[in-house]
Amino acid sequence: MAIRDALALTEDQRALRDTLRGFLADQLPSAALRAMIDTEPGYRPDLHARLGTELRLTGLTIPGEFGGRGLSQAEACVVHAELGRTLYPGPFLASSLAAGVLLAATNGFPPTDGAPPTESFPPADGFPPTDGFPPADSAAAAGRAAAKRWLPLLADGSVTGTIAAADKDGRWSSPPGSVRAHLTPHGWRLYGSCWYVIAAHVANILVVSARAGSVPAMFLVEAGATGLRSTAQRSLDLTRRVYVTTFDATPAVLLAQDGPAVAILQQAERDFLLATAAEAAGGISWCLDTAVLYARDRSQFSRPAGSFETVAHACVGMLEAFQSAETAARHAAASAAAGAAEAPTAARVAALRAGQAYRTVTETAIRLFDGIGSTWEHDAHLYYRRAWSAERLAGGPQAHRAALTARELAADLRQVLGDLG
Repeated sequence: MAIRDALALTEDQRALRDTLRGFLADQLPSAALRAMIDTEPGYRPDLHARLGTELRLTGLTIPGEFGGRGLSQAEACVVHAELGRTLYPGPFLASSLAAGVLLAATNGFPPTDGAPPTESFPPADGFPPTDGFPPADSAAAAGRAAAKRWLPLLADGSVTGTIAAADKDGRWSSPPGSVRAHLTPHGWRLYGSCWYVIAAHVANILVVSARAGSVPAMFLVEAGATGLRSTAQRSLDLTRRVYVTTFDATPAVLLAQDGPAVAILQQAERDFLLATAAEAAGGISWCLDTAVLYARDRSQFSRPAGSFETVAHACVGMLEAFQSAETAARHAAASAAAGAAEAPTAARVAALRAGQAYRTVTETAIRLFDGIGSTWEHDAHLYYRRAWSAERLAGGPQAHRAALTARELAADLRQVLGDLG
């Protein structure tokens, strides 16, 4: 079946959507969301736990051998859209990204013949030199051990995780990297900072992108580790907390190195872009539904608001934006589920298209609702804050455009745009 034929929701995906929408409507109304904004930890841990125990969503894409449901990014797209529709403030996205890295690390190492690595890492200051990376098979064993320990706990929602990969500009792969890794006689130690780390304040584990010398690697750090500190980062979004996470001789476990580490980080970024595109489509759907209700029920000058041309045009524009964002997000998710070569490009196109549409729609909504959309009493400003902030979590539109104009992506981009029409 062609990817474009997989854009319509299946019966199971519709059931998943309806179940989650009903659950969140009951458990996370606007008043409950607002009550969490000024409290710690900024969400309801019991609600996050119920997503795992009752709905089994925290293990949605984790294989059954680790206690998850083993579903694909197509189903994850449905879930992220519903969470975005309600501005869910918990660590669902952050934990799912951490789980994806751990899962990829279990299969991310090519066979090794025991040959030494081609490049050794510089030692940490004050420690004698080491021989660089351990053999890849021992690193693979450490990655599998970490996955075996943590994936079942992430699957049932009893622990949370996050990923630390972005630099000051939100870019995930800018050399030489914001975090440095050194191999000491006492194990790996990390130095440096990452920005835009979602839900770092409640994460039990962090998967960290770092470099040792010029070689990229992925590491795992446990909460409470020496030298680990997370500081709240100023953000327009009141419903999603992000942090600057600093490492100072922080102990870490090597998950992947060199080529496999690059592939794991690229997959994690793809999954992040897929999720934020789906969240944007969900947020746009809330704006559209709210605008339609406004046009139907509110009167101006003794006339229904919907009878005014500007209101009608605004609703039509929101509908078009929703259809564009939803199509791009589902196409990208279907591409990822199918393992298509153009999946990374499709994810970036979806993030760019949905992100821009989300910001435009929320700006329209604020103007549409008689100006009260920008006040605290109306929820529209919360969606505008999410739209503006989420668009910049992976470097913003400029980073997406730069990646999409790269020569090596040209063929994939033509394929994606052709599928979207």
